[in-house]
Amino acid sequence: MQSELIESYKANGKLLLSGEYLVLAGAKALAIPLKYGQTLGVKNDDTCFLSWTAKNNGKHWFQASFDSSLNIVSSDQLPLAEDLAKILKVCIDFRPDIKELMENKSVTTELEFDKDWGWGSSSTLISLLSQWLGVYPYQLLKDTFGGSGYDIACATASSPIIYQLIDGIPKTERIQFNPSFAENIYFVYSGQKQSSRKEITRFKQENLKTSDIALIDQLTEKMIRANNVDQFGNLMAEHEQIIGGIVQLNSIKNEQFNDFKGYIKTLGAWGGDFMMVACDESEEYVRKYFKAKQLNPIFKYNEIII
Repeated sequence: MQSELIESYKANGKLLLSGEYLVLAGAKALAIPLKYGQTLGVKNDDTCFLSWTAKNNGKHWFQASFDSSLNIVSSDQLPLAEDLAKILKVCIDFRPDIKELMENKSVTTELEFDKDWGWGSSSTLISLLSQWLGVYPYQLLKDTFGGSGYDIACATASSPIIYQLIDGIPKTERIQFNPSFAENIYFVYSGQKQSSRKEITRFKQENLKTSDIALIDQLTEKMIRANNVDQFGNLMAEHEQIIGGIVQLNSIKNEQFNDFKGYIKTLGAWGGDFMMVACDESEEYVRKYFKAKQLNPIFKYNEIII
């Protein structure tokens, strides 16, 4: 029979404000943990080896149950259950006793943001599994989804961070990033879901110059210290120019929003997920402009940051 909740964990969502792509090569990146994330709860359950229920914003996402070999016994979304089984098997490879932690358990996860937003549905799951099963999250990420690991750092961070890979080792520095012009910073969903794994594959580190990484390091530091919207916005534009040259893509502002009275920067993989907007015009202007483009939702900086 199923019992009361015996364990519960929380992992934060994330946004990368600077250093996309180049963070993989050791550049300094500015990242923020979000109020919205994913939770994981564990109950005892003797009806099967392991059952799993996933919810998204309170609604059913998928369900699966597994036998002691993590073969799928039942599921309403087989591809998702297969992906989950692969990750759980990687966890078991870390230590033999991990399988015992899964035995006769019922797990429920709840994603607090839309799974298409790119806020970290995968990274929060990796963090939650590492918290529950006691595995090293960065290694689990490397063995499953891949990536720089900044999202793993954000999952348990309590403030914005500077994240950097030094000789492949993650380094996280907690910082205060609460600019006086925070009311003028917005995050706008582009309506396009981008595959981080695909973008990681597309990014060719051998095309990088040391000077590119140094420039992004400098821009990240300058963004943290910016005093006003225009100063911050000009740094956003410079960042776009550098990354655009490396990945051979035009800036999203020039391509789609050339008449916007402000600054726009792609976040994460180019061409998808969220954009960061800095604008000295009224909030009404910003919302009206993007609403006319049928882009939503729109969040203000202080609405979503921890």
